[in-house]
Amino acid sequence: MTNKFEAFIEDVNSEDSRTLQIIEKVTDTMFLLVKWAGIPFVLYLFFVISRW
Repeated sequence: MTNKFEAFIEDVNSEDSRTLQIIEKVTDTMFLLVKWAGIPFVLYLFFVISRW
């Protein structure tokens, strides 16, 4: 267990960390989903507000 934890710490501290690359990919995907799901929602809100 300690060896895995030490390997994880070493990976995170390295310049080209695989763990940080995975986290970066996940956050980029989440931002992409929020952006493309949010644009139609904002357009819908503008449409609803304009009908008042």
